[in-house]
Amino acid sequence: MRYLFCIIIIFGSILVAPANSWAQNITVINNLTLGNMLPGVPKVISKRSAGAAAEFHISGIAGDEMSIDFSLPTYMNSGTSNMQMVFTTTDCAMDSSSSPDQSEPGNDDLNPWHSITYRLGANGLTIWLGGMTIPKINQRPGNYSAVIVLTVTPTGL
Repeated sequence: MRYLFCIIIIFGSILVAPANSWAQNITVINNLTLGNMLPGVPKVISKRSAGAAAEFHISGIAGDEMSIDFSLPTYMNSGTSNMQMVFTTTDCAMDSSSSPDQSEPGNDDLNPWHSITYRLGANGLTIWLGGMTIPKINQRPGNYSAVIVLTVTPTGL
């Protein structure tokens, strides 16, 4: 039997939707926040950007193994306008140490497009995700948003 936790991040608001109960708890520490952008100028948010990169914390029983999967958007939307989003194969980092360090995480340059298998440390697991947006030269002003889904599935039950 598989148990899933899904966290849905909407830039600006957060919805947490557990699919079934499990001994883990997922907390969204920070949304991926792009801030103001200029038309025609790509904007990158590094996974190391404290307060701007998406940040999650998973707590539970130390040593529990899990599969971590992201569902990532390719566009943000504002009404009928959209803006391209890009997540590279190195935009994710994780740290399960007792003092997670976003500037030098325990596991760096992870690919958010593929499943990542990881074990919880004594103080859980912290995950960071960066990304990039590419506004068109004639990009309409607006509040753009998109959804990132993080699914955590236990592998060792």
